[in-house]
Amino acid sequence: MRKRETGLRERVTRKRRKWPWVLLTILLLLILSVGTFWLKYGYEIRNTIADGYSYSQGLKVSDFHPSNSTVIYDRNGKEIKKLSRSSSNYTPIKDINPDIKKGLVAVEDQRFYIHHGVDMYAIMRSIVSTLLHRRTEGGSTLTQQLVKNVILQDQSQNLNRKLKEMVIAQQLEKKFSKQQILEFYINNVYMGHGSYGFSAAADYYFSEDQKDLSIDKLALLVGIPNSPLYYDPVSAPKRSLNRRNTILYVFYQRGLISKRTYETASKRPLGLKVNKRKYDNDVSNNYALNYAVYNATEELMKSSGFTMEYAFKDNQSRNDYFARYRQEFERARGKLLDGGYTINTTIDMDVQNKIENLVNKTYQSYTGRSANGKLTPQVSSTVIDNKTGDVIAVVGGRTTQDDQMNRAINGYSQPGSTAKPLVAYAPAFERGYLPQSTVVDSAIANVHNWYSGYTGKTTVRHALENSINTVAYKLALQDTSYSFYDDLTKMEFARLRPTEDKNAIDALGTFSTTTTEMASAYSSFSRGGQFIHPSNLTSIYDNDNNRYIYQNTHMKKDIYTKNASYMMINTMQSVISDGLGKSAALDNYKYTAGKTGTSDNNKDSYFVGMTPDFTIANWTGNDVPSTSLTSNEQTLSMQAFKAEGEYLVDQMKEKEENFKKPNTITVSGSNLSVNQSNEKPTIQDVIDTDFSKYISAQEQKNTDRLYNLDYRIIYHLSKKEEYKREDKVQSAIDKYTDNPITKESQYDSKLSELQKIRYLNANVKRQSAKNDFNQQILQMQKELNLSQAMFQAAKDNKKIAKYQSEKEAIETQREQKRQAMVDKLMPQYNSQLQKVKDAYKNNDSDKENQKQKLVDIMNEIRSYGGNVPDVKITVNSNSSSDSSSSSSN
Repeated sequence: MRKRETGLRERVTRKRRKWPWVLLTILLLLILSVGTFWLKYGYEIRNTIADGYSYSQGLKVSDFHPSNSTVIYDRNGKEIKKLSRSSSNYTPIKDINPDIKKGLVAVEDQRFYIHHGVDMYAIMRSIVSTLLHRRTEGGSTLTQQLVKNVILQDQSQNLNRKLKEMVIAQQLEKKFSKQQILEFYINNVYMGHGSYGFSAAADYYFSEDQKDLSIDKLALLVGIPNSPLYYDPVSAPKRSLNRRNTILYVFYQRGLISKRTYETASKRPLGLKVNKRKYDNDVSNNYALNYAVYNATEELMKSSGFTMEYAFKDNQSRNDYFARYRQEFERARGKLLDGGYTINTTIDMDVQNKIENLVNKTYQSYTGRSANGKLTPQVSSTVIDNKTGDVIAVVGGRTTQDDQMNRAINGYSQPGSTAKPLVAYAPAFERGYLPQSTVVDSAIANVHNWYSGYTGKTTVRHALENSINTVAYKLALQDTSYSFYDDLTKMEFARLRPTEDKNAIDALGTFSTTTTEMASAYSSFSRGGQFIHPSNLTSIYDNDNNRYIYQNTHMKKDIYTKNASYMMINTMQSVISDGLGKSAALDNYKYTAGKTGTSDNNKDSYFVGMTPDFTIANWTGNDVPSTSLTSNEQTLSMQAFKAEGEYLVDQMKEKEENFKKPNTITVSGSNLSVNQSNEKPTIQDVIDTDFSKYISAQEQKNTDRLYNLDYRIIYHLSKKEEYKREDKVQSAIDKYTDNPITKESQYDSKLSELQKIRYLNANVKRQSAKNDFNQQILQMQKELNLSQAMFQAAKDNKKIAKYQSEKEAIETQREQKRQAMVDKLMPQYNSQLQKVKDAYKNNDSDKENQKQKLVDIMNEIRSYGGNVPDVKITVNSNSSSDSSSSSSN
């Protein structure tokens, strides 16, 4: 027995001895990791902090007041649109509803009046909540949000941005009072639908002054800034209502309202009374202007840190991205329309109007109307300058009267066979195919030609001329790495699906696209396979911050090889001269290339054509592709190209020259061949490469040497003097760690102790030692904040449990009352329903009154959350004049 006890004690002792070594190992690994991080990013971090201090020095009150109008200029510097608010909504702090101030602080930043711009407690609480409860909580203060959205205008998620934000926030608190900062925030926070600030939002959503808002409407507005699109009262009323009630409950928790007020206010409807007459910013009646604002909005998103994405690992990540995109697009568009920017464009309204007139003239004999009153068939057209990639003109429909949709950028439809050059043929040319290469038109599962039967052996050129589906599909099948899908994403096709569209069937144009995407992709062939992002902007200038946020550099991106691009153009020229695109040939220019396309069941018709100077993509179809186009309607896209192209050849004074041929290609009739190039690096190339490597190695050696000797070289300290400074820091650290925090009241004294250690470390000049101490101090700070957060979390958990219990009791009581009212009304509903049936059956004179009573009861039931179906009244007539009526539900 005694031996067993002794053995047990020895095992326990051995385990206890292991723990200090385990902890020491973890600590060393942590220090090593942080040290490595500092070595890699320390210089960048120091610069970021310095930038933050520099940025904050020039801030002034006027930076937070309404901007001047956003003005858009054409290619010649002529003003074509001024976007401005009809009246200023900036409200001084003395005129702001006191409940807005209290409510914002209670919901967004409880410690607003305590912290100095950055709330470390809130940050640590957020970390603890994420780690322990898998629940994300915000750690940014109102001041930080103001810096991010108004000063930096940067939504990116990276350390540098966050660090700069924290530095500026702290400097902002030194420069302005809490009341000023609150005033700035309340007047500048984005509230959705182009509304910045609570005054603008109150006017938009309720047609009221912010100081007259009831507590339920005020709570609704307080809940919007967290996610203006997600909690949009107009498009998502249910989510907005739930959010409002949550905010009301927080008000109750914080003691801002009584329990009775909470219960009463949470039962009220949203009470929206939208006032849309707020901005003079309508650009829907001008396609070119609409496209410019669209482009400017996306550039503003990018300048704020948003990254455009076109390739996704799965549909969920795609859906998540578009949710973020829509929210950020709405915010950026609101910012743009709110004023403060100068937008310079490539718009030439004479050319734009002429292109629109030519397109409309082509379609003028088609006067049919859809169910919603829009002309059918519809059209979109995009014209691109091949040299610059600039969009010359866009046509988004047949008229902007009662039809504001710009189909050139938002009208997604299937491109049909115009996808073949992008998906099947250009990649095939890159793999070694030539226009004269032999391919086989034969049966293959799930793919059929537009004509009956198969032609057997044929050439690549003939297959494209006659748009043979089986050949295109087989060529795409050979691309086992799906390079065509990668090419489409690089050319910014925005609606590709990661699973469905990563398929050889894309060669037949089953994915969705716009004429702008197709025109810019085809235009790449004219530049030797180099893609340029399509745009009609030259620059955007931020007048408030005196800087350009965008300048169009026409950056090129390699997609296809020069050889493949030329072969593609050469083969598409045969489509115009000998194939299905003959009717698109230009009478005043012979060097034209293009491709026809129709989607399944001829619901969409496409044509993309080009000369060396320009590319045009045209679409014809219906917004809801429920009916097939007639044979004449299918040719409209080519007819429009012919009219547009002949005008542009004259307008652009295009020289009668063929597309530029690479020196590596030889043309013999309709056959093309490639001259192989075997270039080898010269001796000078090798020397330059080796010398570059040598210089890099020497620079690294010098950096390493300076890293540990800078206290001598730069600060002229002896080794003894330096080590004495380091010993002081180490002694202070040892003293700190020997007395750990045991209760929350010790937090301030321990924080002060840490600050003294930082001051001592500032005197250390040996960089490696300073970095080591910094990492230790950083770790001690984290542990201190974590301890405080844990102490506070214990208190908060008790409060939350109590509040949650009260909330559940209130909600249960409310649900019982609601259900009781529904139960009370249902017998009335059934009785009145029978009366309506009888009244219609007997054709009583008061049948309409009876029906209205039923509708009133139904609405009342639904207002309490009950579910009753709509009532449908049917009247049956026979061959005589007699009639009978019946009602059903």
